[in-house]
Amino acid sequence: MCALMTPQAFTSMSYDYLIAGGGTAGLVLANRLTEIPSVSVGVIEAGADLTNDTKVKLPLYMFDMQGNPKYDWNFSSVPQADLDGLRVSQARGKMLGGSSGINYMQFTVASRSDLDDWETLGNSGWNYESLAPYYKKFEHFQGARPEINRLDIDDYIVPSVHGDDGPIATSFSPYYTNIQLAWTPTLRALGLQPNGDPRDGVSLGGYTNPMFMSRNTAQRSFAGNEYYQPFKERPNLHVITGALVSNVIFDRNRDSELTAVGLNFTVDGKSYIANATKEVIVSGGTMKSPQMLELSGIGDSKILKKFGIETLIDNPNVGENFQDHPQCGVPFVPNDGETTFDQLYNDTLREYWTRVYETNQTGMLTSGITQTAQLSWRQILSADKKDRPAEVVRRLYNSKKETKPGLKEQRDLQVRKIVDENEQNFQTGTLPGIGTKPKPGQENKVMYIGGFVAHPLSRGFVHIKSADPNDDPEFDPRYLSHPLDYEMLKDAVLFNMNISTTAPMSTLLKGNGTVHPPSLPVLNESTVKGLINTGFGTSWHILGSCAMMPKDKGGVVDAKLKVYGTKNLRVVDASIAPLQVRGNTCSLTYAIAEKAADIIKDDNPAFASGNCIAC
Repeated sequence: MCALMTPQAFTSMSYDYLIAGGGTAGLVLANRLTEIPSVSVGVIEAGADLTNDTKVKLPLYMFDMQGNPKYDWNFSSVPQADLDGLRVSQARGKMLGGSSGINYMQFTVASRSDLDDWETLGNSGWNYESLAPYYKKFEHFQGARPEINRLDIDDYIVPSVHGDDGPIATSFSPYYTNIQLAWTPTLRALGLQPNGDPRDGVSLGGYTNPMFMSRNTAQRSFAGNEYYQPFKERPNLHVITGALVSNVIFDRNRDSELTAVGLNFTVDGKSYIANATKEVIVSGGTMKSPQMLELSGIGDSKILKKFGIETLIDNPNVGENFQDHPQCGVPFVPNDGETTFDQLYNDTLREYWTRVYETNQTGMLTSGITQTAQLSWRQILSADKKDRPAEVVRRLYNSKKETKPGLKEQRDLQVRKIVDENEQNFQTGTLPGIGTKPKPGQENKVMYIGGFVAHPLSRGFVHIKSADPNDDPEFDPRYLSHPLDYEMLKDAVLFNMNISTTAPMSTLLKGNGTVHPPSLPVLNESTVKGLINTGFGTSWHILGSCAMMPKDKGGVVDAKLKVYGTKNLRVVDASIAPLQVRGNTCSLTYAIAEKAADIIKDDNPAFASGNCIAC
């Protein structure tokens, strides 16, 4: 039977497992739990099935999807106090597959120490070695096409550290602009060549990264078309789209702990109830999962009371510990004749690149943000400033002043990495084009070099602003609220000038990499704050709002991802990550969900004959 259902059909049966959210993590869970035919799973997703949508499939159309309500929740922050009142948008995928369907498809991974720190914070069984098998489990590394011979990937890619038979394809784009091809030689010229495969959890340097992409088709490989589409006919998998979860339903008469028995949801304004017999799993992502918990009566009692919601579990940690990678790019003007992604917004050139793709599955539409560098703070500083990280930390960081439970332990771990020359603290990269449609009568012709701080100390929050699930939650990332974050981002922005003025990159840019668009002043120590205030952006790497930690240290879920105070309610998505990691977080979300599936299987005798890899 087809898994997509009407609300009447969906609510006509009960499910062993009911999943609130069919995003990246939700579809991984749905796939793995239905591997056993006797186990039934229901998935409730607010977005649509856009698996076959051309904009989802072709990489460079990622720019078209962000901000488009068909694909994107398009959240917006409150004005940021440390960014001169700037509101920062936050794109989140609104479809089966969630943000894995609209992200920039770059495949990077957390470091060994990032994940080991999770266990140090009190999460037994969550460390690099325990998660490494799950990174391999989701990945099918396919490498590069034979004709791609202008990259140095053979110098650092080690196939054995990658997965070779997972659902999600990773491969190298078949097309790169001259600006992209100049990236790794330029980093080598700066002495920042790769020292290993970035998948190994310790390496640093400048890379061309794989993408979440099928090598043969050069199309996006994501949760929707890999974990769901090939398996949607399973008779024990049931999915409803266009359905917004309102709250979790509890039976409070069974035990001292709350027992989740179902979900309230709406379709076209009409309310429905879905029932669960074993577990309810919240997989709404870092923005929506805390909202669902608070609407269900789990959260800070003061916030819940404000909106007339009965407090079932008073846990002020819900929605707190929000973390993101703060980033800022520096625009440069390419030489005349250099190809940039801005051609996507020229109708004639878009038609040309479409024909190129249709003919041989290559060309600009198959490209993306693929060139990055994972670097420590000391690596980006000149020889006379190598002591700056330790000096700034001494001046601006004092863990004794921490007042929130568990925050001292978190930040102490982060500061240790910030001053370690062998630990990444920045990711910088190049975007050969602005990625937005120019104003009528104008033409964009820029490229960016920009990046983010990998281990920021600032913490924000996301909370409900009404009792209506249709209202977006309020979120305040509090970007750069910790002064150390600003100092790190400032150095990262200034370092981008070293890249632009170093050959071969400099030979492709006007003024040998010194010319910016007219609106930008000369960039230096005194003007960089203005650029950060106007050019700041999210990295779309949000996590932490339902943190996995001991409750007295800021936790919402335990090491089995069960919500404190409940018997059978779990949260499974990036919101459970207690501490930010280096790189992009899509790979992290896949690994979390794969591990969570095995944890759930291990807790249920029905899966005794299953195929857990690390139970």
